[in-house]
Amino acid sequence: MHYRKTFEYGVFKVINVLFMTVVIGGILFPFLHLLAVSFSDSASNVAGKVHIIPVGLNLDSYKLILQHPSIAYGFWNAIVQTSVGTAISLCLMTICAYPLSKQIKGRKVFIWLIMVTMFFNGGLIPTYMLVKGLGLIDTLWAIVLPFAILPYYLMIMINFFQSFPHNIEESALIDGLNPIQILFYIVIPLSKAIFAAMGLFMVVIYWNNWFNSLIYLNSPDKYPIMLIVRNILNGADMADSSGLDQSAISHISMASLKSASIIATTLPIFFITPFVQKHFAKGVMLGAIKG
Repeated sequence: MHYRKTFEYGVFKVINVLFMTVVIGGILFPFLHLLAVSFSDSASNVAGKVHIIPVGLNLDSYKLILQHPSIAYGFWNAIVQTSVGTAISLCLMTICAYPLSKQIKGRKVFIWLIMVTMFFNGGLIPTYMLVKGLGLIDTLWAIVLPFAILPYYLMIMINFFQSFPHNIEESALIDGLNPIQILFYIVIPLSKAIFAAMGLFMVVIYWNNWFNSLIYLNSPDKYPIMLIVRNILNGADMADSSGLDQSAISHISMASLKSASIIATTLPIFFITPFVQKHFAKGVMLGAIKG
């Protein structure tokens, strides 16, 4: 579609560019500020001279973070929780969403029950009592299983499978495949977009899931990196770490230390996103529109 280069269209382009600049700036400024603070020296941070460009380049905060005795196993625990949780979530939501995308008996009842859980839940205390009653406290499964199926993302997958071309499935049935074989041999290989989108959502959820780790995990050696960072940001964990150089801690501003902790723990998500970005946008649009 071609637009005539009228005055109104020129004004629209200017306003659109200004609006997008403000939006992008609002998104990037906090991250650039954290990055600048983490690389700046303590004197500049205390004086409030740091905005989006580092002042007095200093890497002591990152060196201190990497020397923290909890960082190594914190990253490992987070990777394990995220990998296992994402794999189980995708598997369970696929097994649940695919049948519910078909016209089976009782489908509306199940859809209604799923919708109810989007607005109401048992609350923190009943959930904790359930997890404790199942003997899952202080285990990986206490973090993974209770939150493996999220109703909102399940509904997106149901809508996606509803829009899947029925003639492909009918052809597979004629060729002798049963519904389970159709799911694993036909549908899943052709659904990379929705799995990339849902996978990225679940990775972010499990990676940032420090609160549930705080509630259900009792052993510090099982804490994920985000919970360790939360303790650092509260000021208790870093100051009490006997394995660190206490003289180095005294020369680093808390602002720089907090910023370095946040940047170091969010980098894995930034590395993953570009590889799934193409499928991510497509998957969200396909799953959000009922075919």
